[in-house]
Amino acid sequence: MSKFVDYYTVLGIPYHAHLRVVEEAYWEQAHELKKQPTRKAQRRLGEINEAYEVLGTPHRRLRYDADWADYASAARAEQRGHGAGFLQTFLGFFVRPFRPG
Repeated sequence: MSKFVDYYTVLGIPYHAHLRVVEEAYWEQAHELKKQPTRKAQRRLGEINEAYEVLGTPHRRLRYDADWADYASAARAEQRGHGAGFLQTFLGFFVRPFRPG
């Protein structure tokens, strides 16, 4: 399973933050990082820009939140050891189309 980036943590804001709080967190951090000419600061600025691009647009934020919920539930199921269950595997075997060899 690929790593899902938590943009709320990147910006340091709560999950229920208002759009104005997202903007303020972005501008505050971006302003400080633009003063620093290091590669680390530039990399961090790229992460912040990416987070703001997603969370700063309402429809992108809704899609991100839905994707995050799917990822989190899949990660919890994998952590508990419930990948594809026996019934899903069994039914998947019979549902596949027959292809003669």
